[in-house]
Amino acid sequence: MTNTLEVKLESEIRYQRERAMRSDAVSRTPSHVVERYRQHRLRRFFSKEFVFWALGKLDDKVVLDFGCGEGHMTTEMALLGARVTGIDVSPDLIEMAQRRAELDEVEERVRFAVQDVLVTAPGIEAFDFVVCTDVLHHTDVEAVIPILHRCLKPGGKLIAREPVSLSKHFQKVRDCLPIDKEASPGDRQLNTKDLEEICRLFSDSEITYFNLWGRFSRFLGNANRIDRGHALTKAAMLTLLGTDWLVASALPYFRRFYGEVVIVASKAA
Repeated sequence: MTNTLEVKLESEIRYQRERAMRSDAVSRTPSHVVERYRQHRLRRFFSKEFVFWALGKLDDKVVLDFGCGEGHMTTEMALLGARVTGIDVSPDLIEMAQRRAELDEVEERVRFAVQDVLVTAPGIEAFDFVVCTDVLHHTDVEAVIPILHRCLKPGGKLIAREPVSLSKHFQKVRDCLPIDKEASPGDRQLNTKDLEEICRLFSDSEITYFNLWGRFSRFLGNANRIDRGHALTKAAMLTLLGTDWLVASALPYFRRFYGEVVIVASKAA
């Protein structure tokens, strides 16, 4: 088992090194992006805005950004007042995150480390929040979640934004579609059992569902620049994501077909 985990870790680090080499140069976070996540007006439509809404006011909150990657969330939370520790298994992504922090001038509010929590756990009851963005599905959830639970202060929250596949039949149909599915070696989507395991240790948890019709947004030009994209692109995006919100709210049965969730789980005070 240990050898298998080591092979998976080495494969993941190698993949992330190649990804870092392909990435565009690190740039400063635009002020309009920071304001978007400060105000989170479209939190019902966009999962990342929902995460910032769940975090609330971040002034001097202590946050662990688990699997911080290139540091986008880390520096954005720091720009909104948090003190953030970002950890990742990839030295290359941590290097990019450090450059981003320098450009955003938040070096005094962030700390980065190359760290595997299964080897070196974060401090016990040290954080107000643990934030996970597209990372738990790379891990052994059953082993990692107790570690993250221990590092939260009493009353602290785990906030995880993750891809899911909750319907085996729907997944089979999706696998047949000619859609780019490039992913890292350990990549997978979380299932119902994973979600139950993530929530098990927490006194209270809530799961919010995103991305049903929103999957089609990948075919919209400039969809990744909703803040400054074309008005028609924005209208189409809001229509797709607004429909997702309405369906998830009114028709719980269809949540099994959604592709992403945000989990907000609270540790007992």
